[in-house]
Amino acid sequence: MPHNVPVESTSPEAPGARALALRNAHALRHAALREEVSPEIENDGLDLRDLLRVVNKYKWMLLALTLLFGLIAAVQSLRSTPMYQTSALVQIDRTAQRVVAFNQDVDAQQFWDDGSQLETQIELLKSRAMAERVIEEMGLARPSADANAMPGMPPGSETSPMQEADTDAAPKAPANFLERILANYRQLNTPASSDSQMMDRNSAIGAFRSSVAIEPVRNTRLVNIVVTNSNPALAARIANTTARTFMAMSLESKLESSTYARSFLEDQIKVTKAKLEESERVINEYAKKNQILMLGEGNEVASQNFSGLSSALARAEEERIKAESLYNEVLRNPESAPQAIENAAVQAFKEQRAKLMAEYTVNQAVFKPEFPKMVQLRAQIDELNTRIKGELNVVVASVKGQYEAAKQQEAQLRERLSQSRAQVLVNQDRSVDLNLLKRELDTNRQVYDSLLQRFKEVSVTGGLTTNNISIVDEAQTPQYPFSPQPQRNAAIGMALGLLLGLGLAFLRESLDDSLKHADEIETNYGLPLLGLIPLLKGGSKSLQAGLTAHENPRSPFSEAYRSMRTALQFSTPEGSPKRLMVTSCGAGEGKSTSALALAINFAQLGQQVLLIDCDMRNPSQHKILNLPNEIGLSNFLAGDTGPSTLIQQTSIANLSLLPSGPQPPDPVELLMGPKFILLLEKAHEMGFAQVIIDSPPLLGLADALVLGNQVQYLVFAIKAGHTRKSSIKNALRRLRGAGIVPMGVVLTHVQNHHSSEYGYGDYYGEQVATPPSRQVQASSALKAEPGAAN
Repeated sequence: MPHNVPVESTSPEAPGARALALRNAHALRHAALREEVSPEIENDGLDLRDLLRVVNKYKWMLLALTLLFGLIAAVQSLRSTPMYQTSALVQIDRTAQRVVAFNQDVDAQQFWDDGSQLETQIELLKSRAMAERVIEEMGLARPSADANAMPGMPPGSETSPMQEADTDAAPKAPANFLERILANYRQLNTPASSDSQMMDRNSAIGAFRSSVAIEPVRNTRLVNIVVTNSNPALAARIANTTARTFMAMSLESKLESSTYARSFLEDQIKVTKAKLEESERVINEYAKKNQILMLGEGNEVASQNFSGLSSALARAEEERIKAESLYNEVLRNPESAPQAIENAAVQAFKEQRAKLMAEYTVNQAVFKPEFPKMVQLRAQIDELNTRIKGELNVVVASVKGQYEAAKQQEAQLRERLSQSRAQVLVNQDRSVDLNLLKRELDTNRQVYDSLLQRFKEVSVTGGLTTNNISIVDEAQTPQYPFSPQPQRNAAIGMALGLLLGLGLAFLRESLDDSLKHADEIETNYGLPLLGLIPLLKGGSKSLQAGLTAHENPRSPFSEAYRSMRTALQFSTPEGSPKRLMVTSCGAGEGKSTSALALAINFAQLGQQVLLIDCDMRNPSQHKILNLPNEIGLSNFLAGDTGPSTLIQQTSIANLSLLPSGPQPPDPVELLMGPKFILLLEKAHEMGFAQVIIDSPPLLGLADALVLGNQVQYLVFAIKAGHTRKSSIKNALRRLRGAGIVPMGVVLTHVQNHHSSEYGYGDYYGEQVATPPSRQVQASSALKAEPGAAN
C-alpha cells in the first residue's frame, strides 16, 4: 500500500513548510464513483413498503388516535336519546285507474314527464302544507309557549321561544357607524314577528319536518315515508297519518279541479252559444240582402252552375275532338272507315264486284275486250263502283254531320260557361264578407261542440273517487331503537381517528427532511452502506455507548460493528484499511462511538490499534476511556514532544489512544502542517497495524476536509431519522470540492422502521435490525473497485 508523502510547496504564495500536503493519487479518486456522488436525486414517489414503514414508525400514535376517537364516538352515542324509526310504503302511479275511457282526462298530470311528476309528488310530501295538516289532525301542535319541543322529537330540534319585543316603541336611529353595524347584526338574529304562538307553531312544523324523511325507491314508483321519533308508537302514527293525509290531499285536489273545470265550462258554453247564434243570424241576413242562394253546407248556386258547365264543356270538347278525328280519317280513306266497313250495302256491292272482276279475268284469256260478254261485264263492274261510291258518300255525310253537331254543342257550352263565369265573378265580389262570416260561424260551431263534449265528460268523471296514490305497507311500531348505534359510531370514530393519524403521520413524514431509511443511502447518494448500527436501549446519547463492543460482545450493538469490521476487511485488495477516518455532518451522530467501536473490534483481532482523537475543539475519547487529556495531538503538532510519550494504553487489550490534548487557538492551522503525516508514519513504525481517527464534523469546520486529504479512507456516519438530507448533501458537496469521496456510510441509531431487513434482533430476541447481506454486498463492491475508496 502506498504511503502519503508530504509535498512542500515552493510557490511564493505558499505559507512555507506548513503547507498542506496533497497526494495526487487521492486528489479525485475514482471518476465513476465521483459521478455517483452527484447531487441527491429526490424520489417523491411512495411504494407500498414506504407506506408500511411510515405506519410502523407511527404505530403507537395511530393506535392512540384510533382508540381515542372510537371511545369518544361510543361515549357520545351512549349519551344520546334512543330514537325509533319506522316507515310507510306508498305507491304513486302516474294516473288513477280509468273507469270511463275518454280521450282526454281532467287530470293534466298524465301529460307530465314521468320523472318530474314523481318528483313533484315527493316535494308535496315534504311541503309545509302537508306538515301543518298532519300536525293539526294528530294534535301535535304545542298548546302553549311553555312546551319546549314537540312530543318525541329529537333533542336539539326544538327552538327556544323568543321574548316578545316592544313593538310600539320605534327603533332608535344608530348614532354612529359602529352602533349601526351592531344594530344590523342584532336584527339578523331577531325574528320579524314577536307572536309567540306563531313562533311555537313554526317550531313544531320545523321539528316535524326534520323527523320525517321521504325516500323514493330506486327505479320504481314507490316512496318510503320514514319517521324518526323517541316514541315508537308515535312514530308509527305519524307515518300512517302522513300517508293517509297525502292520499286525501291528492283526491281533494282532483275533485277541486273537476269542480272548477265544470263551472268554467258552463260559463264558456253560454258565451260560445250566444256567439254561434249571432254568427248564424248575421250570415243569413247578409245572404238575403245580396241575393246569394246557399244550398247545403254553404254552397252558392252560381258556383255550382259554373262547375257543372265547366265539366260539360270539357266533355263536349272531348267529343268534338273525337268526331273531328273520325271525319278527317273518313275523308282520307272512306272505304276503310269503320262506318263503311259496318255498312251492309257497301259490303254486298264489294262482293258482287269481286265476283264480276274474277269472271272478267277468266274470260279475258278466251275473249277479246270488245267481245260483247266482256263489255257487259265491264259495264256491271262500273255500275257497282258507282253504287259503292254513292254509299261511301252517304257515310262521309253522316260522319260530317256528327262532327258539325259536336262542334255546335261545344260552341253553345262555351258561351254558357262564359256567361256563368261572369256571374260567379260578380257573386265573388259580393261574397268576400260572406266568407269571413262563414269562417267565423264554423269556428264558433267547433268551439261550441268541443266545449259541450268536454262538459259532458267532466260531468261523468267529476263524481269518480279513484286515486293514483295508494298505501302498500302501513308503518308498524318499532321494537328496538334505530339510533344511537354505539358499535357503528365507534367504528366510524376509529376510522376517522385512523385517517387523522395517517394524515398526521404522512404530514410529519413529508415535513421530516431527515434520512429515514437505509435504502436512501445507495439510491440517493451512490455510496455503499457499510453498517447498520442499532439504537441502544436505555439511552443512546451516553458517552459509554462505544464501550458496549467491549463490555457486551454478544449484544446486537457489538454484532453490528463486527459486521461492519468484516465489510471493511473486504473493502480493499490489501484487507482492512490501515488508516481510517470517521466523520459526520454534525455532533451527536455517532462518529466518535463508531470510531471507538471499530477500534475495539479491530483490537479484538489481536492487532495493535491506535485511536487518534482529532476533534480538538470538542474531544470525547479520553472521557469515554477515562484517560487524562493534559497532553496529546495538539502538543505533537505544535512540536512540543514526540508521539511515543503522548500515546496512552487503554484498559482494552491492543488498543491505544492519542488524545486531542489542550485545545489550540487554530486547530486547522496545526492539521494543515506536515507533522500529521509524520505522526501516521511514526505510528506505523511503532507497530500499530490500524490507525482510526475520530474526526471533527464536516459542516461549519474545515478540520475534517484537511484530515480527509491526508488520510486515505473516510467513513461517513449518518444518524437515522435525525441527520437532515440537506446537511448530507452539503457535506458531500464539501467533500467533493476538496477532492474527497467517502468509502462508505455507517447508519447509526437504527430502529426497525429504518430498515426493511431484520437480522440480529430476531436472532438474539431483541429489537434490532442489521442486514449482513447488504454489508457483504457493499464490501464486495468496494473490493472489486479498489480505486473507489480513494
